[in-house]
Amino acid sequence: MSTGRFMSIRITVDVENLSGSISDDTFIGPLVPLLELLEQHQTKATFFVVGALSSLWREPLLLLSKSGHEIGLHGHTHEHLDSLGPRRFGKSLIEGREALENVIGKEVKGFRAPYFSLTKQSQWAHEILFNSGFQFSSSVLPAWNPQAGFATAPRHPFIWSSGLVEFPVPTFGLGRFGIPLLGGAYLRLIPKPVFKIAQLIGSNRPGEWSYCHPYDFDVAAKFETIRESSWIFSKLLFMRRNLMLERVGELLQLGRSDSFEQQISEKGFIDSLERFEPRKG
Repeated sequence: MSTGRFMSIRITVDVENLSGSISDDTFIGPLVPLLELLEQHQTKATFFVVGALSSLWREPLLLLSKSGHEIGLHGHTHEHLDSLGPRRFGKSLIEGREALENVIGKEVKGFRAPYFSLTKQSQWAHEILFNSGFQFSSSVLPAWNPQAGFATAPRHPFIWSSGLVEFPVPTFGLGRFGIPLLGGAYLRLIPKPVFKIAQLIGSNRPGEWSYCHPYDFDVAAKFETIRESSWIFSKLLFMRRNLMLERVGELLQLGRSDSFEQQISEKGFIDSLERFEPRKG
């Protein structure tokens, strides 16, 4: 569904906390205004949830699923794929998926790697995901990035050689220097004119999506240096949070969007995708 000549932009939420503790429930409160905004616009979103946090969020998570929101796995714990390695990653998929499915009572089909850390160095992950029964991934940032990036990956939806469908992060810019302007901290940090331009471009690209985190909406949090992060990076994570809800609201004004599951079920969609098998080494 779209408004006028523009296409809607899918809202996705990475449900995690900044502390990394599986007993830290501070992610719950900041989600409330976002959930109210989604309800106001009668829009369904995709929630990629850290499996280990599902027990802290059990009732709202079940309600979201029953209400038609899409639920995916954001790892059982919020760790880089490289840090896990193939064996631990396979085990964590089982644990995380079971944790979510035990709450929502239905199959979890999608996965998003923490930090978008499916890179050239961890490309083994797509085969493990597909063999574990996942149908799609949203784990690749197709640009250079100091945290995790896969600059040679396609910038549009593609299919891995394993058969797994990948929805890479939408980026703006040239080639490997693309920036995900409509996601995360970028969405609230960029000046309003840049946001409007990115919104215009994104609304003309089929299947465009944005991403956010609970802490992006936590305007009451006091600044602190985040674990394993520099002071400057931590500062960016806290800046201009008061703008996040407003900007997500502007994205929602474009209309409702299909879920990832709906998109991959569309006739001919899978056949239209580029097959990607990057060179190793």
